[in-house]
Amino acid sequence: MNEKIIIGSDKIFLFHNKRCSKSREVKKYLDDKNILYGVVDYLNVLPKERFLKSVLLKLENNFQEIIRVNEKIYKNLNDNEKKHTFENIMNLVMKYPILLERPIVSIERNKKIIQSIICRPTKLIKSVFS
Repeated sequence: MNEKIIIGSDKIFLFHNKRCSKSREVKKYLDDKNILYGVVDYLNVLPKERFLKSVLLKLENNFQEIIRVNEKIYKNLNDNEKKHTFENIMNLVMKYPILLERPIVSIERNKKIIQSIICRPTKLIKSVFS
Protein backbone atom coordinates (compact mmCIF):
# COMPACT_ATOMS: atom_id res chain seq x y z
CA MET A 1 0.00 0.00 0.00
CA ASN A 2 1.44 3.37 -1.04
CA GLU A 3 -0.98 5.90 0.45
CA LYS A 4 0.00 9.49 1.04
CA ILE A 5 0.31 10.50 4.67
CA ILE A 6 -1.44 13.60 5.92
CA ILE A 7 0.24 14.93 9.03
CA GLY A 8 -2.68 15.77 11.29
CA SER A 9 -4.71 18.51 9.68
CA ASP A 10 -1.58 20.29 8.51
CA LYS A 11 -1.05 21.27 4.90
CA ILE A 12 2.46 21.05 3.53
CA PHE A 13 3.68 23.32 0.75
CA LEU A 14 6.83 22.95 -1.32
CA PHE A 15 8.12 26.01 -3.15
CA HIS A 16 9.57 24.06 -6.05
CA ASN A 17 11.63 24.69 -9.15
CA LYS A 18 11.81 21.50 -11.19
CA ARG A 19 15.10 22.66 -12.77
CA CYS A 20 16.78 22.84 -9.33
CA SER A 21 18.48 19.64 -8.14
CA LYS A 22 18.03 20.57 -4.46
CA SER A 23 14.34 21.19 -5.01
CA ARG A 24 13.96 17.86 -6.81
CA GLU A 25 15.80 16.14 -3.94
CA VAL A 26 13.38 17.55 -1.34
CA LYS A 27 10.41 16.63 -3.53
CA LYS A 28 11.74 13.07 -3.76
CA TYR A 29 12.11 12.94 0.03
CA LEU A 30 8.46 13.97 0.49
CA ASP A 31 7.35 11.47 -2.15
CA ASP A 32 9.44 8.66 -0.64
CA LYS A 33 7.95 9.37 2.80
CA ASN A 34 4.45 9.45 1.24
CA ILE A 35 3.80 12.91 2.64
CA LEU A 36 0.93 14.75 1.01
CA TYR A 37 1.96 18.24 -0.09
CA GLY A 38 1.08 20.96 -2.53
CA VAL A 39 3.62 22.29 -4.99
CA VAL A 40 3.97 26.06 -5.20
CA ASP A 41 5.21 26.64 -8.75
CA TYR A 42 6.23 30.19 -7.86
CA LEU A 43 8.13 30.81 -11.11
CA ASN A 44 5.02 30.28 -13.23
CA VAL A 45 2.26 31.28 -10.82
CA LEU A 46 3.33 33.86 -8.29
CA PRO A 47 1.75 33.16 -4.90
CA LYS A 48 -0.47 35.79 -3.38
CA GLU A 49 1.54 38.38 -1.52
CA ARG A 50 -0.28 37.62 1.73
CA PHE A 51 0.60 33.92 1.51
CA LEU A 52 4.23 34.63 0.64
CA LYS A 53 4.50 37.10 3.51
CA SER A 54 3.15 34.52 5.98
CA VAL A 55 5.65 31.94 4.68
CA LEU A 56 8.58 34.34 5.02
CA LEU A 57 7.53 35.53 8.47
CA LYS A 58 7.73 31.95 9.78
CA LEU A 59 11.10 31.23 8.19
CA GLU A 60 13.38 29.30 10.53
CA ASN A 61 16.52 30.07 8.55
CA ASN A 62 18.35 33.35 8.61
CA PHE A 63 16.08 35.71 6.72
CA GLN A 64 19.05 36.96 4.69
CA GLU A 65 19.20 33.55 2.98
CA ILE A 66 15.88 34.01 1.20
CA ILE A 67 17.35 35.93 -1.75
CA ARG A 68 19.49 34.26 -4.39
CA VAL A 69 22.29 36.82 -4.51
CA ASN A 70 24.19 35.08 -7.31
CA GLU A 71 21.40 35.57 -9.82
CA LYS A 72 22.19 38.01 -12.64
CA ILE A 73 19.03 40.01 -11.88
CA TYR A 74 20.18 40.58 -8.31
CA LYS A 75 23.68 41.57 -9.32
CA ASN A 76 22.22 44.21 -11.65
CA LEU A 77 20.13 45.85 -8.92
CA ASN A 78 21.28 49.09 -7.35
CA ASP A 79 22.43 49.14 -3.72
CA ASN A 80 19.14 50.57 -2.49
CA GLU A 81 17.21 47.70 -4.10
CA LYS A 82 19.55 45.18 -2.46
CA LYS A 83 18.74 46.23 1.09
CA HIS A 84 17.67 43.19 3.06
CA THR A 85 14.70 44.64 4.85
CA PHE A 86 11.56 42.54 5.00
CA GLU A 87 9.59 44.97 2.85
CA ASN A 88 12.32 45.22 0.24
CA ILE A 89 12.77 41.46 0.05
CA MET A 90 9.03 40.98 -0.39
CA ASN A 91 9.06 43.52 -3.22
CA LEU A 92 12.03 41.83 -4.89
CA VAL A 93 10.47 38.38 -4.74
CA MET A 94 7.14 39.66 -6.04
CA LYS A 95 8.89 41.45 -8.90
CA TYR A 96 11.57 38.81 -9.59
CA PRO A 97 10.40 35.38 -8.36
CA ILE A 98 13.64 33.79 -9.58
CA LEU A 99 15.36 35.52 -6.65
CA LEU A 100 13.48 33.39 -4.12
CA GLU A 101 15.75 30.74 -2.64
CA ARG A 102 14.48 27.20 -2.88
CA PRO A 103 13.33 24.73 -1.94
CA ILE A 104 11.14 26.04 0.84
CA VAL A 105 8.86 23.75 2.80
CA SER A 106 6.03 25.38 4.74
CA ILE A 107 3.48 23.92 7.11
CA GLU A 108 0.03 25.40 7.49
CA ARG A 109 -2.22 24.62 10.46
CA ASN A 110 -5.69 26.08 10.93
CA LYS A 111 -5.15 28.22 7.82
CA LYS A 112 -1.98 29.83 9.23
CA ILE A 113 1.61 29.13 8.30
CA ILE A 114 3.31 27.83 11.44
CA GLN A 115 6.72 26.89 10.06
CA SER A 116 8.85 27.49 6.96
CA ILE A 117 12.34 26.34 6.20
CA ILE A 118 14.71 26.74 3.28
CA CYS A 119 15.98 23.21 2.76
CA ARG A 120 19.58 24.13 2.04
CA PRO A 121 21.27 21.89 2.70
CA THR A 122 18.52 19.49 1.71
CA LYS A 123 19.00 17.41 4.85
CA LEU A 124 17.15 20.19 6.71
CA ILE A 125 13.92 18.60 5.47
CA LYS A 126 14.57 15.79 7.97
CA SER A 127 14.35 18.27 10.86
CA VAL A 128 10.77 19.04 9.83
CA PHE A 129 9.61 15.43 9.48
CA SER A 130 11.71 13.50 11.98
